[in-house]
Amino acid sequence: MAVCPLYRLIGREMAVARGKLNLLAVYQERGPASEKLLREVLECCLLCGACQATCAVGLPVPELIKEARAFLSARQGLKWSPSLWLARLTWQAPQLIPALAPLAPVLNLLKTWVGEESGLALRLWPHLAANLRRLPNLSRRPFKARAPRRLSGRGPLKVALFVGCGIEALFPRVGEAFLAICAQRGIEVVIPGGQGCCGLLSESAGELELAQALGRRVLEEFAGLKVDYLVAPCASCSFQLKRLGRLFQDAPEGEPAARLALKVREASEFLVQVVGYRPDFRRQLEQVAFHDPCHLHRGQGIVEEPRQLLEAATGVAPVEPAERVCCGLGGAFGVLYPEISLELGATRFEALKAAGAQRLVTSCSGCLIQLSHAAAGFKVSHLLEVLAPIAERE
Repeated sequence: MAVCPLYRLIGREMAVARGKLNLLAVYQERGPASEKLLREVLECCLLCGACQATCAVGLPVPELIKEARAFLSARQGLKWSPSLWLARLTWQAPQLIPALAPLAPVLNLLKTWVGEESGLALRLWPHLAANLRRLPNLSRRPFKARAPRRLSGRGPLKVALFVGCGIEALFPRVGEAFLAICAQRGIEVVIPGGQGCCGLLSESAGELELAQALGRRVLEEFAGLKVDYLVAPCASCSFQLKRLGRLFQDAPEGEPAARLALKVREASEFLVQVVGYRPDFRRQLEQVAFHDPCHLHRGQGIVEEPRQLLEAATGVAPVEPAERVCCGLGGAFGVLYPEISLELGATRFEALKAAGAQRLVTSCSGCLIQLSHAAAGFKVSHLLEVLAPIAERE
């Protein structure tokens, strides 16, 4: 209760791990009075891992919650929900994003109209409006339409780039920033054209079969490449890719999945631990704070690398809020509980602002979406945009 950001806001036992696990234990022993209630309780979780980090025995609460969601999904069969709808769309991402890109101007206008905080659209579709309200504009040119399939290098280091849905559709400038750093350092980069979603959202929503199907696509695109590392600029994607072996535990794909997972590096981890990267310039920026994505600092234990890089690029250490707390998006949670999610985002922004931040930096596409909406009037950037030897774009 002391560390759960959701409990702090809504004050209900169903928000914390104890309430969920107790109800799940009752279900396993006697069967529930209502599977619908159990699903609602299990869905009311950010999967941020704060409870696990505090637990004296290190109980893997997020993994238990995901396993329980998958069990219920298998038992209940296909039932429509906003999170299921979004998870199913991730399978179509490689075809869907390029198909929608030419319509970006119209779709962005429609998104703005439906997401308005007042008016007919909000009254007719409050849930949809709340979700669209924070969504950045769709890019007119997805990242893979801008980037080469291979960036030549001058040295022995060769990496594959996992783009992810957010960078592909919403933040292509982040991928361009990574390529600019690699070009400067002579690192060869391979970008498979058929790659899609990492599968994190699907697994978090309880759609285990879909998550495994997306994992197989990752294996098809990357497992055969002769590269030293597989780098993901999005912390949530690198978290999921490092879990590929677990995703295919006891499955035929288990061995190649585990081998590929060992090559995965989050971008700041790669730049510090492998490349030893230090920018050869200084950005004159406002006072910066780094927001730690939950999948980065708790999920992968990466804390110091982004701060080292930021200080090297700006000459000043980032300011630190009192706590490292979830931004409130939580993947499927943000889709199911958009108003609560937006309130959590506002709370996180206020904490960063109170620490003295005038500019926010993070390294997860989901956190970028959430903070860009919450931090009105503030510049919100991906870490790679600050580090790249190219001018930042508004």
